Amino acid sequence: MKTAKLVLLGGFLGAGKTTTMINSALKLEEEGYRVAIVTNDQGKELIDTELARRSGLNAKEVTGGCFCCQFDDLYKNLNILLEEKQPDVIIAEAVGSCTDLAATVIQPLKQYYSDQFTTAPLTIVVDPARLIHELNATEERPSFSQSVSYIFEKQLAEGDIIALNKLDRYSPEEVEKLYSYLQQRYPQAIIQTISAERGDQLDTLTQTWLTTDLGGDKVLDIDYEQYAEGEAQLAWMNILGDLSGKEKVNPHEWTKSFLSKLNDHFLREKMAIAHLKVHVGFEDGFVKASMVHTGDEPTFTEKNTKEHTEFRVVLNIRIEASPAVLNLVVADAIESLNKEFNTEWNATYNECFSPLPPKPVHRLYEVL
Repeated sequence: MKTAKLVLLGGFLGAGKTTTMINSALKLEEEGYRVAIVTNDQGKELIDTELARRSGLNAKEVTGGCFCCQFDDLYKNLNILLEEKQPDVIIAEAVGSCTDLAATVIQPLKQYYSDQFTTAPLTIVVDPARLIHELNATEERPSFSQSVSYIFEKQLAEGDIIALNKLDRYSPEEVEKLYSYLQQRYPQAIIQTISAERGDQLDTLTQTWLTTDLGGDKVLDIDYEQYAEGEAQLAWMNILGDLSGKEKVNPHEWTKSFLSKLNDHFLREKMAIAHLKVHVGFEDGFVKASMVHTGDEPTFTEKNTKEHTEFRVVLNIRIEASPAVLNLVVADAIESLNKEFNTEWNATYNECFSPLPPKPVHRLYEVL
C-alpha cells in the first residue's frame, strides 16, 4: 500500500501558515512530488481554502474545530486524498488557536495509521512581530490575555521545527536576535528562518520534511482549563456578502477604508487582533488584505485592480473580543462605508462565535 509523508503545520493565527503550506506545496510539485493539502478552521467560508484551490492544489478542509477535536474527519479526508490523488506529501495546516498537536494528532496517526502515513517533524510557524510583541508587551497596542498567550507559548514548546517566518520584513540583525532567542529557549527544536511569501529557504524546510520521520514526540503537560479559556477569549467571524455600487467603486480604496474603520474601533475598544483577512473579488481579479496586529498597516495582494460596481466580499476575523461586540463593530463599519461609497451590502453568510472547549478524540501520552 502506498504511504504519504504527512506534514503537520501549527502556529498562531497570522503566522503565515497558509502561505507556507501553499508555497511549500508548489515548490515540492516543481521538484516532481505529488502534493495535497488540508486546511482547518473553527468556522466555514474560508479564504485559505479558496486561495489553495486557486493555486491548483488538491485541497480538502476540516471545519467546525481543530484536527484534534475533528480527528475522524481529518482521517477521512486524508484517506480520500490518499486513495484518489495518491500524493507523495500531504501538508495539513491546523487551526491557529490549537496546541497539543503531538499528543492528539501525530501520536494517534503513528499508532493507528502508520501503514498509510509517515509523519514529518511537527512544524510551528511563527511571526516575528508576534514574538516581539509577546516579549515586549506595552500599553501602546492591545495585548492578548494571559490565557491566549498560553496557547502561543505551548505551540512553540511542542515544535520539532520552529519556522521563523517573514524574514524579508526584518533586518539581518533583528532576525539573528530572534533566532538566538528561540535557539536558547527551545534547544531541542530546529530553528529555521524562512520567508514563505518570497520563498526564501523553503527548500531547506521541505528537504527536512522529506528526509526525517522523527518528530511529534514532545507530549506536553497542558492545562486544558487555561487552554479552553484562551480559546473562549477569541471571537471568530466569517462573513460572505455581495457589495453593489450605484457608481463604480475602487476595490482597493474600499478595502483600505474598511480596514481603517475596523482598526479605529479595535484600538478604541482595546481589542487585540489575532488575524484579519478580507478578500474582495470581482470578475477578473481581487483585492486581498490582511492584518495580524491591531494598529498595524494592512498587507495587500491584488490582481487586476480596477473600478467595478459588483463585488463578492469574504471576511475572516480572529480577535480577542466578545462575538456580540465584534458583530456591532463590523456592522457599523459596513454601514458607514455604504454612505461613503454609495453602496449596498447584502450578507449571504454570517457566523460569529467563540470556540467551544477543546475535547480531543485521542490524547496519547506514550510516545511511539
